[in-house]
Amino acid sequence: MKIVNSLLLAASVISISSCASINNPEGGPKDEDAPELLNSNPKSQELNVSTRTITLDFNEEVQQNNLQKELLITPFTDNKYQVRSSRTRMELVFEQPFEENTTYTLNFRKGIQDITEKNIAEGLVLTFSTGSFIDSSRVSGQVVRLLTQEPENEAVVALYPTSDTLSIRKSRPYYQTQTNANGEFTFENIRDGEYRIYALTDKNNNSLYDTEEERIAYKAEPISVTSEEQEVVLQTVGIDTKRPILQRRERYTDRFVANYNEGIESFIARPADSPKDTLIHKVSTDGKIVDLFGDSRFAGGRAILTALDSAANRTVDTVQIAFEGKRAQRVQGARLKENGNTSNGAISEGQRVIIELETPVRIQSKTPIRLLADSIEVARLTYPEQVALDRTATEISFVMPKWTNNNRQASIVLDSVGIVPVQGERFTMPTLQVTVAEARGAGSLRGAVKTEQKSYIIQLVDNQYKVKHQVRNTRTYNFRSIEPGTYFIRVILDANNNGKWDGGDPELVREPEQVYLHDKPLEIRANWEMEENIEF
Repeated sequence: MKIVNSLLLAASVISISSCASINNPEGGPKDEDAPELLNSNPKSQELNVSTRTITLDFNEEVQQNNLQKELLITPFTDNKYQVRSSRTRMELVFEQPFEENTTYTLNFRKGIQDITEKNIAEGLVLTFSTGSFIDSSRVSGQVVRLLTQEPENEAVVALYPTSDTLSIRKSRPYYQTQTNANGEFTFENIRDGEYRIYALTDKNNNSLYDTEEERIAYKAEPISVTSEEQEVVLQTVGIDTKRPILQRRERYTDRFVANYNEGIESFIARPADSPKDTLIHKVSTDGKIVDLFGDSRFAGGRAILTALDSAANRTVDTVQIAFEGKRAQRVQGARLKENGNTSNGAISEGQRVIIELETPVRIQSKTPIRLLADSIEVARLTYPEQVALDRTATEISFVMPKWTNNNRQASIVLDSVGIVPVQGERFTMPTLQVTVAEARGAGSLRGAVKTEQKSYIIQLVDNQYKVKHQVRNTRTYNFRSIEPGTYFIRVILDANNNGKWDGGDPELVREPEQVYLHDKPLEIRANWEMEENIEF
């Protein structure tokens, strides 16, 4: 009996030890190493491959990570495969044999990871041939966004042989790769030949250009791919072929509102029975809303609205305009309008201040605006010498005068008696609070232009690539009154001399007009004149 008990005790100890060994020791080092490929069948660069099963052996247990989408096989094949995993081995079993006398490259991208910490086996590429040699031609380059020259990360770069009619809109690429964070790409082990080349910001991950939300780059002429080194620069653009759509119309006593589905670049409205006249209108900051106003010449009726977006897509609508109902009141009384020139929300001396009003008004006071600091009047602004009313009569503006008060907090007080609605009841005009920035002054930038180009546009753009100043076809430039900050010089080669940049072609035949971005940022300082010569 004692012997039996001893055996049972020993078995219990063994069982407990065995169970305890299943768990990883607490506090052990974290696995940060990516899986390492130890062996493969076929081997890299192997010739005369006839197997339909690709076998990969790793130094640790692995699993697939959305492999069906991550794995790029070039040249393209619709040969379906199944994935089998068994601890440190992964197998791809294809339904059909590979094409004869063809060099294949399998780029696994982020498709394989370890089980413990999901570390990706990055840079895993396998190349083999079903024939007696490996194709050795290659091409590399960079993909950048045309208007900003910023690199396109993870863009699809595609090659299509000119010998077939495959289209990037409908057919997967024959050869495909992807850019890195610097926008760089490389094709290796591809067949000699003439190819059409494209780059695509593939938002839906299907390797097709099937939505205009994606940017695309293309060359008007095919490239010749050989074993010789060559660099190709591809510049992506957005192509917009959709016309603006007038989605909704609103009628109010003080305006007629046209709502569009996208921001419009330019707008014009004319009475249908008097096409030489133009209606008073105002376009919102985002370009999607247009307010139309009546005057002594137009009190309502049929009108023709013409809207163009930034890609010059045009839409024309004939609408029946009536001024009826209630006041729009999108603005409650009055508010400051963002004009893009404020510094940290503060208004600088000499900067124009714009105030949006609830409805069109008349100014019948000599001093409609007062500026206060600590309840003390600092300035009284006169109309029309210092205060302006825009054509729509819904915006009052003035230039912030020199600020002599130590308190930089200012109150803008509107004269509710001297500023009256064109129609309807008076409305409450709140006191508007602003911060007056310390006087910084503005800078300027000038320089000489050295070029053999005949037609071009020189632009000064800010660090968000918004155009602040531009000139055409001059041998010198001089940009004044520049707010201090970081800027770039951008040159558009205006090939058709129409005074604007012509972007991508929906047919992917005509290349966009070329853009040159000066290679260094320019720091504009207050009260400083900077000189920068450019050559292109």
